[in-house]
Amino acid sequence: MRTSRNSSAIIGAGLALSLTLAGCGGGGDDDSATEDVAAPTLETSAELEELISAAQEENCLTVYGAPDETILKAVTDAFTEQYDVPVSFIRLVSADLTQRFSTEAEAGAQAADVILLTSSPFYADALSKGWLQPVDEAETPAFPGEFPEEYTADDGATPVVSLVPTEMVYNSDLLEEAPDSWEAYGDPANKGELLFAEPTSSPANLSFWALMREEYGDEFLEAVAANEPTWYNSAVPATQGVAAGEGALGFPGVAAIVASLQGSGAPVESAVLAPTTGPEIALGLSADSPCQNAGKLFANYLLSEEGNTYFNEVSDAISPYAENVTDFVRPTPVPEAEAAEIRSLLGAP
Repeated sequence: MRTSRNSSAIIGAGLALSLTLAGCGGGGDDDSATEDVAAPTLETSAELEELISAAQEENCLTVYGAPDETILKAVTDAFTEQYDVPVSFIRLVSADLTQRFSTEAEAGAQAADVILLTSSPFYADALSKGWLQPVDEAETPAFPGEFPEEYTADDGATPVVSLVPTEMVYNSDLLEEAPDSWEAYGDPANKGELLFAEPTSSPANLSFWALMREEYGDEFLEAVAANEPTWYNSAVPATQGVAAGEGALGFPGVAAIVASLQGSGAPVESAVLAPTTGPEIALGLSADSPCQNAGKLFANYLLSEEGNTYFNEVSDAISPYAENVTDFVRPTPVPEAEAAEIRSLLGAP
């Protein structure tokens, strides 16, 4: 049950999540989501030592990533600690990073050595245009190696490095208890309380609503529409709105975003519900960037079992190396006709 809204709940600039960040290993001040996870020390080999030496000679690495900046900071800091290679990163939502990377590649001015974006047809397109090199041909010691084959795309050229389960975001000042079902989105008591990322803002969001349609039927999506959601272009502003008390429930819930806001004292929580799906983060290697060897070394770090497990522990996500993954339904492409139906049923733009 919803409690009364506190008009002073609007959260100030301290809660703003930066959408861009650059600098060597730069990041925010809140590391609470990552400080309890110990970074691994990867074993070396003659093959790896040669790559390390070449990367250190370049002495640079630029990463474009969709994961939250606290995650990128933790992983790039751990990488720099082990290999003494400085890292700059830029964090944007996948759609914006895709556009930036594509614009630079078309101009023959690739800046990113590594990209970490939501798995999508972008990777196949970029491979076909020669903007990305197939990771399975980059001769990194960890890949293909023992990396789980089922978590690759584009005939093995694109590895999926993280499974990010969608959760339900809620404001703990506005709700007396955590929702226990996705059906809360369609509860008439929550009319005017829904802050949602647009269903077509990412392939993972479409997959989620396709799963909800399969699980609960068209009536559920129509009930959500009747609750008049406020639509945003991504999870970040939607979650910020919930944190600020502008609505009681949000979608999609991303653990790292929630953790960042909690670190600033926001009354925002996430409920882990089943079934669920979510974005899969894939890794790409630029074909013509300034620091090729450092890019391969970083890819090797994230594709090794130790490095990949660390990456997913700090992001509260699921590693492809994890065993017995349950309740996570891997996203599949949603046909355009079905996407249009989902938008219509939800009353989305």
